[in-house]
Amino acid sequence: MKLIRIDISNIAYTEKRVSMASFPDLIENCEKLLFETGVYKNGPTTIETCLSTFGKPGEVLFKVYIPTNIPIEGNDEIQYLEHFTIKQCVSDVTPFDEHLLPKIEEMKQYIQDEGLEMQGDTVFLAILPIFGQQFVEINIPIKEISDAI
Repeated sequence: MKLIRIDISNIAYTEKRVSMASFPDLIENCEKLLFETGVYKNGPTTIETCLSTFGKPGEVLFKVYIPTNIPIEGNDEIQYLEHFTIKQCVSDVTPFDEHLLPKIEEMKQYIQDEGLEMQGDTVFLAILPIFGQQFVEINIPIKEISDAI
């Protein structure tokens, strides 16, 4: 695990409320999203959700951030965000499979063991397709510590 800072610019943003069973479909649909000519995805799709509800039964709110190469015009489905920053977070990568939820619990324990403090109830999941397999970079925001980065 490592401490990182995240800065993303030119973001297509949307919110969806879906069940955990539909979460993989949400990711697949976002990965296949087509933009206008000259606009393309410029980095990994990042999903924001609540740690306390992720993996639980029922519908969960997911905020989806898709970086683009240039600013886009928002519409009814997608909004535009100019810039997004997470000043400090604990980060680790795992396959997007049955290892995801245990890895999140391991990271929460690491934060507690290291005497760090989570900033809210939020987790950011950056989807990383690598050689035909889905991986996820899990990022849990923490309250800033001055000598971390």
